[in-house]
Amino acid sequence: MNTNKIELINGSVNVTVHKNHFREDDSSYAKVKRNTAGMNNVIATILQRSSLVDKATLVATQMLFKDAVLELLQQGVSVNLFELGTLYPSAQGSIENENPSVEEIPALALGFTPSAEALEAVRKTDISVALQEETMPVINQIEDLATHKTDCTVTNGMPVRITGRRLKIAGDSEKTGLFFAPQQADGTIDTTESDWIRIDEHKFFKNTSTYLELILPDSFESGNHFSLVVRTAAGRGTKINKTIRSLVYEKTVTIA
Repeated sequence: MNTNKIELINGSVNVTVHKNHFREDDSSYAKVKRNTAGMNNVIATILQRSSLVDKATLVATQMLFKDAVLELLQQGVSVNLFELGTLYPSAQGSIENENPSVEEIPALALGFTPSAEALEAVRKTDISVALQEETMPVINQIEDLATHKTDCTVTNGMPVRITGRRLKIAGDSEKTGLFFAPQQADGTIDTTESDWIRIDEHKFFKNTSTYLELILPDSFESGNHFSLVVRTAAGRGTKINKTIRSLVYEKTVTIA
């Protein structure tokens, strides 16, 4: 351990509230963001509270404890860590043979069960901030790959790159997609969606959370103005959410 890094750490708990997209009701769940203290921080906290033991002794003791715990775990023994919880070996994975040999037993993993005292300490933690999760699609830039212009002017029949976050198009094809909504003279769009133009999936050559790349239809007329609409039910990885998230891009897209 580098004793120069023995320093106090300020702890705080921030909670992010996430919409549960796998349910159709308004339920949400919380994820905790927190700082992680190392043994150097633990030693610094002890030194602040007590002068009975010096830094060098604490560092040496910590290293001895670590080696001893690892040795016991290697023997297959569960270890109670300072009455805060128990580290224990556990078997994971399936075994197809009813009478397996030792070689067929899956490699052991490590589990941890917190003690009632540790759980009570966590329950007393003050939550500093509760933030709503950002879930809506975000467009940062639209680039015409033929001219490399990024002023939202795009060319008929040419490739376009849309950069942002949470853009991946997925879900029911009748409800999701990338749409070009023609703007009326006052800049508004038809809310009935009767004149919206949906880009077919085969027009995309990249469809990810951060990039949409597609070939524009060559049927757009030069000088037309559109609002770009993204609707998607994409979840994490390949999951599809029950709810659809929608974005109407605030900048006007113009056909060159």
